[in-house]
Amino acid sequence: MHPDVPNFSPAVDLVIAVHSSSRPIERAVESAALAGLALNVDGGLRINVVCHNIDPDLIKERIGQTLRESVRFLECRDGIPSPAGPFNAGVEAATAPYVSIMGSDDFLEPGSLKQWLELAQRHGSAAVLAPQRHASGAKVRTPPVRVGRRLNLDPVKDRLSYRTAPLGLLATAEIRRLGLSFTAGYRTGEDQEFSAKLYFGGGRLDYARGAGHYVVGADAVDRVTSEARPVKEDFLFALDLVESPWFKALPEPSRRAIVTKLIRVHVFAAAASRTATLWTSAQRADLAEVSQTVLAAAPNSLHALSVADVRLFSAIADPSSSSADMVQLSRLRRKFGAPATLLASRPASQFSAESPLRFMAASALL
Repeated sequence: MHPDVPNFSPAVDLVIAVHSSSRPIERAVESAALAGLALNVDGGLRINVVCHNIDPDLIKERIGQTLRESVRFLECRDGIPSPAGPFNAGVEAATAPYVSIMGSDDFLEPGSLKQWLELAQRHGSAAVLAPQRHASGAKVRTPPVRVGRRLNLDPVKDRLSYRTAPLGLLATAEIRRLGLSFTAGYRTGEDQEFSAKLYFGGGRLDYARGAGHYVVGADAVDRVTSEARPVKEDFLFALDLVESPWFKALPEPSRRAIVTKLIRVHVFAAAASRTATLWTSAQRADLAEVSQTVLAAAPNSLHALSVADVRLFSAIADPSSSSADMVQLSRLRRKFGAPATLLASRPASQFSAESPLRFMAASALL
């Protein structure tokens, strides 16, 4: 049965966004077909390939005829080099109880969708977070949930903010209830608000520990979110998020969890993204301003970070500090095992969820 004929009720709508005919879209589709759910039947899987700013015929010809006829092809022409548009188009077209999103250069392990769906249906999950790995086999260690934790996750205690891409299964009803969408217009971070509102929205969240993985492909050399950008453009998503009425209405532990992640992942990554000689005074001033704004949204967010982390943040937030010192401190914070990387900056926070020892242990044992 052709997927455009609405005579079946799939359990899962898989949305694959593709913007280039150079992407291995055929591998993504083939992996979905082998992910454990029958195609285009009641209770099965419908594969939706969203062709983003590209002629669908160029994408269709990459897929073998048998599978091609089982795929629903959608178009999204917004002229914006961001995956937000095609993901929103695919999610909007979904009618199944669950939606899953996927990049065209990624793929699924055999049986994975069936395993995720069984977990979701057993527990009435608002979302099932998929385990991830790289194509090389290396595990993606996010989110660093509590050791051994699998069911009924807590967004703060299980550090869900560190999984920004909402990969796995998402209840369509939960998406509609929370009014979730990927933010158009960003060059990066289009999924940050979506995932934050999902995790802190009150729905049941489960982690598919032990199930098939979502595999991050290594093929793409033109990911639309990988280009170098000005500092403020790179942090537009973060500034909009922490200044939003939704964020400000969150309880303090939730705001602190989100801000701690923004600092630990994004601010520190920005500091390490250039050599000392490539930082201009204007760029340093922009990074200082961004870091100060982010921290002001939850001022206690540094307490659980390591001594080395806080030393780096202090240098970042001071535009008069030398770029060489900042880059050196970026290196030192990654010398894991040194006392400054193991001790929280505030002794009272040494055993909080975000403290170095607990964070490292959870990541290692994921």
